[in-house]
Amino acid sequence: MAKLDFPAFEKHLSAFDFVRLFIDVLGWNRANSEAAWSQDAAGETVFSRRTVAELGGVVAIQVVTDAGWPDEAQRMRVWKHIAHSHAENLLIFTDKQAGASQSQWYWVKRDKHPETGKPRLTSRRHEYFKGQPVDLFASKLQAMVVELSELDASGRLPVLEAARRIAAALDVEKTTKKFFAAYQQQHLELIKHIQGIDNERDKRWYASVLLNRLMFVWFLQKKGFLHDQKGLQAYDYLREQLLKSEQRSANRFYGEFLAALFFEAFAKPEADRSKEAIALTGRIPYLNGGLFLPHKLELDADHALRLGKTLHVADEAFKGVFDLFASFTWHLDDTPGGDADEINPDVLGYIFEKYINQKAFGAYYTRPEITSYLADRSIHKLILERVYEPAIPELHIKEVKFDTVPDLLAGMDARTALKLVNEVLPSITILDPAVGSGAFLVAALKSLINVYYAVVGRAELGASSELEKWLKAIRKDHPSVGYYIKRRIVTDNLHGVDIMEEACEIAKLRLFLAMVASVRKVEDLEPLPNIDFNILPGNSLVGLMRVDEHEFNTKQNDLFKPTYRSLVDEKNRHLAAYRNAADTIGKHVNLRELRDSIDVEMRHASGVMNELLRDQFEGLGVKFEEAQWDATKKDLGKPKKRQVTVADIAAQTPFHWGYVFDDIVQKRGGFDIILANPPWEVFKPQAKEFFAEYSGVVTKNKMTIKEFEKEQATLLQNAEVRAAWLAYENRFPHLSQWFRAAPEFKHQSAVVGGKKTGSDINLYKLFVERSFHLLRAGGHCGIVIPSGIYTDLGAKGLRDLLFGHTQIEGLFCFENRKTIFEGVDSRFKFVVLTFEKAADARLQAAGERNASAPPDDLLAEQAVEAQGGATGTTRFPAAFMRHDVEELARFPDEGALWLEVELIKRLSPDSHSVMEFKSALDVQWMGKAAQWPTLDSSKSRFNKIGFTRETDPTSKPDLFSEKAGNNLSPLIDGRNIHQFTHMFSTEHRFWVTEKNYQKYLGVAPLPEELLDYRVYRLGFRKIARNTDERTMISTVIPPSFVTESFQTLKVVDKEGRLFVPYADQLYLGAVFNSFVFDALIRLKVTANMNFYFVYGTQVPDILASDMRFKSITMRAARLICTTHAFDDLAKATGLKGHQDGATDPAERAKLRAELDGLVAHLYGLSEVEFTHILGTFPLVAEPVKVAALNAWRDVQRGLIS
Repeated sequence: MAKLDFPAFEKHLSAFDFVRLFIDVLGWNRANSEAAWSQDAAGETVFSRRTVAELGGVVAIQVVTDAGWPDEAQRMRVWKHIAHSHAENLLIFTDKQAGASQSQWYWVKRDKHPETGKPRLTSRRHEYFKGQPVDLFASKLQAMVVELSELDASGRLPVLEAARRIAAALDVEKTTKKFFAAYQQQHLELIKHIQGIDNERDKRWYASVLLNRLMFVWFLQKKGFLHDQKGLQAYDYLREQLLKSEQRSANRFYGEFLAALFFEAFAKPEADRSKEAIALTGRIPYLNGGLFLPHKLELDADHALRLGKTLHVADEAFKGVFDLFASFTWHLDDTPGGDADEINPDVLGYIFEKYINQKAFGAYYTRPEITSYLADRSIHKLILERVYEPAIPELHIKEVKFDTVPDLLAGMDARTALKLVNEVLPSITILDPAVGSGAFLVAALKSLINVYYAVVGRAELGASSELEKWLKAIRKDHPSVGYYIKRRIVTDNLHGVDIMEEACEIAKLRLFLAMVASVRKVEDLEPLPNIDFNILPGNSLVGLMRVDEHEFNTKQNDLFKPTYRSLVDEKNRHLAAYRNAADTIGKHVNLRELRDSIDVEMRHASGVMNELLRDQFEGLGVKFEEAQWDATKKDLGKPKKRQVTVADIAAQTPFHWGYVFDDIVQKRGGFDIILANPPWEVFKPQAKEFFAEYSGVVTKNKMTIKEFEKEQATLLQNAEVRAAWLAYENRFPHLSQWFRAAPEFKHQSAVVGGKKTGSDINLYKLFVERSFHLLRAGGHCGIVIPSGIYTDLGAKGLRDLLFGHTQIEGLFCFENRKTIFEGVDSRFKFVVLTFEKAADARLQAAGERNASAPPDDLLAEQAVEAQGGATGTTRFPAAFMRHDVEELARFPDEGALWLEVELIKRLSPDSHSVMEFKSALDVQWMGKAAQWPTLDSSKSRFNKIGFTRETDPTSKPDLFSEKAGNNLSPLIDGRNIHQFTHMFSTEHRFWVTEKNYQKYLGVAPLPEELLDYRVYRLGFRKIARNTDERTMISTVIPPSFVTESFQTLKVVDKEGRLFVPYADQLYLGAVFNSFVFDALIRLKVTANMNFYFVYGTQVPDILASDMRFKSITMRAARLICTTHAFDDLAKATGLKGHQDGATDPAERAKLRAELDGLVAHLYGLSEVEFTHILGTFPLVAEPVKVAALNAWRDVQRGLIS
């Protein structure tokens, strides 16, 4: 593949020189005509235009509208006008013909609406403003150019040849995987060479720490920022220094050179470095940033460095690492270079999530398309809310309002631009509570950069003296504006917490790399910020959300100890000094000592707060269950219960939000934005994962239960492994009790069908509720979680929380068919969920400087009204079963179904589950179906019925036989059943005598006494998949015995009376077997038809006196009553006997079609809606569906009644 000349691409795009960009860089052809500017008009929209270039029938045209920056309606109007003469075109709207400062690349996709089949036009828009990073724009351009490249189906020269190069270069996923495979091997090799760390987990951790630092240095050397001892740029610095070290003496590279590089050269200003360090390392920029403070594994008990003393790594280990690094092309940003072996800092995130975090916590690498979508969507919405100002006509003040951030950046005046950079942007607080490798924080950084840079572009063009003054002040103190802006974003806006310390280190490293990417010359490189207290290790789910000052002070019970408020103020003062150390601290202050002093303060405060948390555990009756070993059984024994101690609390590494982020959580009410992809794991001991740490035999998936149990028993003979297993088991019971009882997690369970749900605690559910509480009122959340959030009974409480206390902004469901998440089953479904927390309108408090709330001034009343804020969800956009991650970028503008919460609650009145609607027609017809009550509704006349699993022969095998014999009757099970027949198969699995059947049931009835098995009863097959030809399989059976795979209706009450009339059973059987009911219930079913699904589905509850009821029951009787065994049922419904039953296949098919037509009319469906339903049964023979549709038409005409 030809390589893209990115410097030229950047040069011409920055200058808005589109002719040279397309012709010289992208390889297009010169325009044959219309190359000069000319005037044109599309209706009332007057504009000038010129053709920039052309390729393969596609023209690129620059457009400037006379009336200022165009809105979407004007842009589409211009496109339609130009499309008359140039069917395929790419429009580039600019604000001026010459000297332009803003542009929008505009292409319109033509296709057909997936539901109506009507032609559809959809615009694709990407903005570039002067001053914005070109590399980020190129990344955003990818989606557009890929679609453009698909246009040339005629075999002509491919469209956007050079743009396809960009798209290919941006696809780093394949290269990342290749690098990852080699990284795994080098990580293992490095572990072998580490001497001085005995614990295997610590050794693996330290290997990662070393590799992370070395990757960071490798990026820097490829940037040309490192100079050797002679002052020469060293693009192969590390390998050169390894060679020099070996020439001095063997195995000194780690203990001598790397120790000097990490903890002297990068960590100290040059004036503070020792002469020996300078001689060893050369000219190295001072980076600070906490990245090169010694790791705790590198320090001994006296806090002295261990490197080269008690901690060693052989030179041989680094040779393999550097050979790996050298085999790839390294880019420190998103610049597309076109090399097949190109990697960028995203590889760090991939390595961490895939190799480290996924094993331990079920966390998965999140694709950049998802992180960017959530970051942009949340940040943009917040920005638009905060720049909004209501009009005040009496003061001649106009409304400040923009529909999109691109519109804002194109149309803002100097006053709004200054408000953005001085108030709005610095005040935004963004959190990832399961930060992992920092993917969401990096995406948020990129999103905010674009907005900042648009203002920089305005200032460079001299839009106003105030903007020029703002930019001049930055340049006076900072050589690189881009670096300064990124440092400000990282320090002011971004926060993260993760239970793994290693995750926090990776996240900080990725942010540092993103910052360094802004610098072009080493002279412009400033020290990195200290963000150790922005991104912190801890358990996001355990800890105090708010700290009660009185309780804290009382708990200390010491007049001489500082109060909570003084502790917080002191902590904040020290944190401010630490964060700004790069600017204000010289050689007289030891950065490590400052950080250690903050740690001491925080540990003291955390100790008191752990006591307060322990008191809460006790108040809720939570006990610690200490796992015991039964030496006799050689297995876990009965746990020993005791009170929870402070040490037990501390072992969970609780994160006390109200203390650590007190300014955000306690003063401001919470974070503005939360972005997360939390772990998707059930919170309980995972034996295979645990024992895999101790045995190569144990794997997570490829091992039978018996094989695993045998290996586990062997491993537990080892006292060390056994002690570790008991300690591991101890972590779960008391926390499980806490999660079930704590008020802050009260939505983890709910009552559905009269039973409490949520028996299993899933980490993703806990994170959803925690994220809700961490948001301020009016804050925005974007989270990636399993689809169970909208389907599982156990998530009902969370659905109620979301419906009642948030405004859901989008629910986009992926199926993992195209491996969006590696290591996850292809059938697994997950959701990209966005919501806004219900807002209580408020004003700024006295002395508060917080742009998230309007000031308490003359405009307060209007400002409060304008805040509005979510008070709950009434409708929201959703999409289900999507496979392509690219679709997300266009949601909800394309592909969204707007769902009414009221409809969801009518369709699932007890669980509030959301059905997976596939089209707007699904929503429409189900809205009609929902007008009828569910079977278990108090409004339904059928609400007293109940199904049962009558027997399970495998539970008492001595009472049943697997062979036929004298006095033995067969048991009907699922295989024997099909719609309207119990003789679908004549094979039986079990036989039984009546006496043994009664023994199983625990009854001893008189011969004439009525029991369920002695009468006709309705039932349905248990095994049912939504991908089968039909899902609901139901019929009425004669008096007989049944297994649990055929679930039957209880029809006889405790007094021995038949309380479900036969006519009702026949009617329900007919409805159950209809296409409409089947279509409703198969949206809920995956592999089994359970009672809850049936009870929770709508059934028309017409009265037995209704002529339609009689018409339906008569047809059902004729289909079922075909043998002597049904004579009594036939007579009860008005037939003479089984002779009136329909046995001819053609007649049966006709009766079934008529039933489908009658039931569809009962549900109130139109012909279009019923046709749509029939189309959702792809395995049903076409003549069957045609007959059902024709029957619907005959019912409509009155020919069937």
